[in-house]
Parts: sequence; structure tokens; C-alpha cells
Amino acid sequence: SAVPPGIERIVVTASPDAAGQTFQGIEPTATGKINLDKGRVSLQKNQTVSLVKGGRPLLSQVKMGLGWEPAFRGRDIDLDASVIAYGPQRNHIDSCYFGKLSILGGAIKHSGDNLTGEGAGDDEVIVVDLGRLPADATGLVFTVNSFTGQKFTEVAKAYCRLIDAASGEELVRFDLTSAEPQTGVMMAKLIRQFSGEWEMTAMGEFVKSRTVRGMVKPAAQAL
Repeated sequence: SAVPPGIERIVVTASPDAAGQTFQGIEPTATGKINLDKGRVSLQKNQTVSLVKGGRPLLSQVKMGLGWEPAFRGRDIDLDASVIAYGPQRNHIDSCYFGKLSILGGAIKHSGDNLTGEGAGDDEVIVVDLGRLPADATGLVFTVNSFTGQKFTEVAKAYCRLIDAASGEELVRFDLTSAEPQTGVMMAKLIRQFSGEWEMTAMGEFVKSRTVRGMVKPAAQAL
């Protein structure tokens, strides 16, 4: 049924009762939140998933894989994936990118620069050890930039996906379905809650910036 304007639909996640039966949850709205209990979550723009499984926060090592393909054959697309870390007041702590492959004492590491985007699979991977992040790191924004100035209208199949580093299981995926003629995009953000658990929100917001440095301010505003 339709939800009146200004009213958010309550999202009920599946949970077993005393007899072990499971009540099916309501499908999330664009503003609803879900968890990882049903397996892989495919997010749409502005949807949020709580990184909780079996009632426990996910605090292990995860990989954020980012990938893309050239929209036109025969062209290389040199995009750069980065993650920007923020404190509780949206203050910039540090940025992890191809020029700085490890930050926050190694709690966040970058796989290195991919110059073409050719081939299947993730083009660049950022590894985040959620349990080792310092307490003052409460927000992470994952971005992709075109240092060479090519616009995202020249990119096909851009996506990001969160993977459990221990098992290799894909937990969350967000496919970028639209593109704008810009050189930067904020793909997703991870926010630490007061309870200690993390939430991932799909963003897909485009910015005019060829470098991660130019993403720091707009990403802070988007937290």
C-alpha cells in the first residue's frame, strides 16, 4: 500500500520466533534499512543496509571492490578508487588512494592503481579492517575519479561491492545505473552507529572533480 508523504515505512527484518519459524520481512523502501541475514543484498541508490548478521555486527575485514568498463570498445578508462575517512564532526581524517595505499595504521589498504579498467572482476579493491579502525573514524566514503578527465558517460557497468575478506562472500552490491558527464562519483558510504555496528548506504552522486582531494568537501557534506 502507498505510504503517505513524509512517513517512512517501518522495515521488519526476518527473525525466528520461539518455535523456530521465520516471519518474512517487508521489502525495503528507498529509505528503509535491511541486514545481511538473507544473504547478498543488492542496493539501489540511497538504500541502506546494516552490516549485521545473526544479530551480531560485522567487525571483520571486508573488501570494497570497485569496477567499471569502457562504454566504447578500444578505449581505456583510467579511473581511481579511493576511500575518505571522517571523524564524528565530519572532520577529514585521511584519504586512501593510489598515492597513499595504507592509512589508519593499516586498517585501510588500497590494492593499487588499475590503468585500463579492462577485464572482468574488480578493477581496484580497498580492504577495510572494521574491527581495527580507530574509534574516531566514524564515516568512510568510497569514491571513484577520472584523473585523465574522461566523463562517466564514457563508462559502462560501474559498480561497487562489499566482500567478506575471510570467506570471499559478496555481502552487498550497488550497480551504478545512471551516469552524468562528470569526473567524480561518490559510490557508497559506511557509517559507524552508536551501537558499534556499521551501515552501508548506496550513493551514486556525481561531482566535478578529477582527484580525491576535490572529493573531501562534498563527501563530508554527504555524510
